[in-house]
Amino acid sequence: AEYMGAVLEVGLGGRLDATNASIANVSAITHISKDHTEILGDTIGKIAFEKAGIMKPNVPVFTASNQYDEALKVFYQRALDVGTTLEVVSPIKTYNNKS
Repeated sequence: AEYMGAVLEVGLGGRLDATNASIANVSAITHISKDHTEILGDTIGKIAFEKAGIMKPNVPVFTASNQYDEALKVFYQRALDVGTTLEVVSPIKTYNNKS
């Protein structure tokens, strides 16, 4: 069988996650919230910094348009710092498994 690719989801954060050892063609950061604040930080900016740790040079990053402004600022700065692009996209579809 021909290998087409894989989707790897980071664990708690991004910066120190083991998935950073993989070579990505594209990365995505989903909407962040104030979860795991004892590990990731107590502000949206600190959490965004940890999540932005998945960014690598020349690997495009996508994120949702419903991010907090503070998070987007961190993501844009990190993209500049590492030499990549950040695309902010509208959500395609909302999934709700309640029938």
